Amino acid sequence: MRITERATQFILAGLAVSAISGGAYLYYAAHEKNAAIAEKSAADPTLGAPVKLKLTDANGEPFDLASLKGKPVAVFFGFTQCPDVCPMTMQKLSIMRERIGAPFNDLQILFVSLDPERDTPEALKSYFGSFPIPVTGLTGSAADIAGAAKQFDVFYETVRYSETDYTIDHTASLFLVDREGKRAGEIGFDADEAEFQQKLESLVK
Repeated sequence: MRITERATQFILAGLAVSAISGGAYLYYAAHEKNAAIAEKSAADPTLGAPVKLKLTDANGEPFDLASLKGKPVAVFFGFTQCPDVCPMTMQKLSIMRERIGAPFNDLQILFVSLDPERDTPEALKSYFGSFPIPVTGLTGSAADIAGAAKQFDVFYETVRYSETDYTIDHTASLFLVDREGKRAGEIGFDADEAEFQQKLESLVK
């Protein structure tokens, strides 16, 4: 079939319109994606912020978060004598291991004690020794712990009943760190199981 010059002109014009439309769509899509990223960052300016943790583990050895680069990490701040939110969060993580399966095994769980007075390395080792999931207990000086908590905007306060008896009020979120050692969001204590699972799956994938 012979294509006339006029037909060729119509074809070329059609291709030009398609190219312009396609370019406009790609520009729009890219603009929308960048806007979504900017909006997300504005809502949580800590996303993507590098995390530096240097504390002491349950064996009394120095711990550096940089040693876990390439692994997804979940960080929780609490204390071993916590009566509710701390053990409940660890229990939720145990449930998530069953639901998520093998990818969960790549997750490194860090428990930063806010109670260095009672949570010695030995106490942490004993506390986490019987847990169904591996948890790295961390402690340090009061200044080290304060510095770690500040990176995640963690609130904590000692509430004393007497000179020897006290509890600690604290932020109960689970903080997520990606494989590059950067903040990747958090899971609030009141998050339902679907949200808990979705955020962990996104972290470990």
